[in-house]
Amino acid sequence: MSLLAAPLIVPWIRLDRDAGAEEEAALRRAREPWCAGFCLFGGEADAVARLTARLRAAAGRPLFVASDMERGAGQQVRGLRVLPDAALWGLAASPAEIEAFGALTARDARSVGVDVLFAPVLDVRSEPSNPIVGNRAFGWDPDRVATAGAAFVRGALAGGCAPTGKHFPGHGPTASDSHDAVPSVDTSAAHLAARDLVPFAASFVAGCPAVMTAHVAYPKIDPSGAIATFSAPILRRLADVGGGDALVFTDALLMAGAATPGGEVEAARLALRAGCHVLLIPSDPERLAAEVLDGADAGLASAVERAAARVRAFVAGIARLSVPTAGAMAGLETTPGRVADRALRLVGVHAVPPLRTGDCVWVVDDDDTTDRGEVLVRRGRAAGVEVVVLRVRRDAPAPALPDGAAPGALVLMASVRAWKGDPVCSRAASDLVVRAAARAAGTTSVLSLAPRPLLGSLHVPATGPDVETAIADRLFPV
Repeated sequence: MSLLAAPLIVPWIRLDRDAGAEEEAALRRAREPWCAGFCLFGGEADAVARLTARLRAAAGRPLFVASDMERGAGQQVRGLRVLPDAALWGLAASPAEIEAFGALTARDARSVGVDVLFAPVLDVRSEPSNPIVGNRAFGWDPDRVATAGAAFVRGALAGGCAPTGKHFPGHGPTASDSHDAVPSVDTSAAHLAARDLVPFAASFVAGCPAVMTAHVAYPKIDPSGAIATFSAPILRRLADVGGGDALVFTDALLMAGAATPGGEVEAARLALRAGCHVLLIPSDPERLAAEVLDGADAGLASAVERAAARVRAFVAGIARLSVPTAGAMAGLETTPGRVADRALRLVGVHAVPPLRTGDCVWVVDDDDTTDRGEVLVRRGRAAGVEVVVLRVRRDAPAPALPDGAAPGALVLMASVRAWKGDPVCSRAASDLVVRAAARAAGTTSVLSLAPRPLLGSLHVPATGPDVETAIADRLFPV
């Protein structure tokens, strides 16, 4: 066996699982020459800050810590701020406000030692039935997504983090999810360039230093049927849109979309030969490091050398980013609330009648969070309105509807998740909302804080405390 000595592999750290075991494994891996950095999921802010400092000390060399922070740093790290989904910003924010979105995310990320954002999502929502992009994207119009994505990039860089545009060359046109399938997009090269590549080109002009590939096949661009992660003809198009110097992350290698007969080792070889530089989240990073170069020919060895040089340049670029002072960011704090209020007005929530003392609200929370609905509960209690949160969880029985009269308002909260397989929400949540609406018999205001509307409801394409506050201002006026 030959051990990879180049820093090309990024394992995950799942502090949302067995934190002790995960920390121990991460500290061991940080010392390995093949470890370029980590992808963090979960954890409390103080604990994450301590761990990232220990990882860098253990490594004794520069490495990065990345995280999927598409909805603000609080999406992953408890104690940091959760921001509205990108779709809300695309609907209602100016470029300057979206820069604030990127800057606030980066500032909070850096406060706990995260310096690479796996954001923004630059996919264009061109396929309504897409089950995994949804309100993670800025919108349906390529030019609008380009403007918003470039603004987020500028803000993230100003906030001290390296952003990563994803998923190149575009996951928006798929009708399936690369977490559990191999989507194929039957679009021409010209159509792809005119729609899906537009946001990537704008992000590179704004200085985006990295991209993440899509585990998606584009047979009219690469007739072999290889997914973008494994396709040199597709990845060569990065240069066409100004991204020839970008660091190229694979999407997670443990996803079904990257499955190959030779397993993850062969997937890594295919990705490196195609032009990827960083091998993200394999299920067994130690085995990958030990075997990826077994029997390597000159082509693979050269690809590894190029990738290692690109990683080192990327890490050096992160070191040059400055982290703004708290005072420099103070004026941005109210931006998410203003954008959320404007979005609600645009979709007509101002027409919903306010509730009175003794009324009730039902909230259907369709995600694996614990804080959805907290703002509405607190504000409702202060107004004498009962707010009942019905939490739908994967592989768990759906909760029963409360007894008694129908609510004055019904709120669905749902973000896309790989396990749902639906562009709106899970089947259990949908059934719950349908039954609740049937009991109300048209007397209840229905709000969908989801990727798409349900039951012809008022539709706000985002969740988060700022959105809940804006809704509470309408339902429970002071």
